[in-house]
Amino acid sequence: MIDDDLVGRELGSTTFPVERSKLAELARAFQETDTAWWDEQAARRAGFDGIPVPPTVTTLADHWRSGGAIAAAIEIGADLARVLHGEAAWEYFAPIECGDELTGRARISGVSQREGKRGGTMTFVEIATDFTNQSGELVARRRDTLIERGA
Repeated sequence: MIDDDLVGRELGSTTFPVERSKLAELARAFQETDTAWWDEQAARRAGFDGIPVPPTVTTLADHWRSGGAIAAAIEIGADLARVLHGEAAWEYFAPIECGDELTGRARISGVSQREGKRGGTMTFVEIATDFTNQSGELVARRRDTLIERGA
């Protein structure tokens, strides 16, 4: 059962490298064909100081986390058959660069409920993940909202 007692609960941490090959995979996922997204020389010719890092780079943490993208839902006891990913939002505090090593520390920052339009109570769980770089500097915060649909 998901309830308010979960607010503040730590969900662990994940450390991962911001590698050129992963940045290329992200660019291709966005159907980006400009080689500046994976070639250092092309990036410099395009006016970048190095390979640009897309704003959604923190999603890579989901591939490094034990249990993958659904790990948090499992850990909070959500019924996976009724869970949806509601939204993701980012806040940036410092640049993230190719070659950085990021550590994401996740915690539950909010739980709320409301009646669904089709009946049943929906539970919304906000997970805030703070990302620091190899120097311990806070570079980004990602907020994900999981929704457990009513039965």
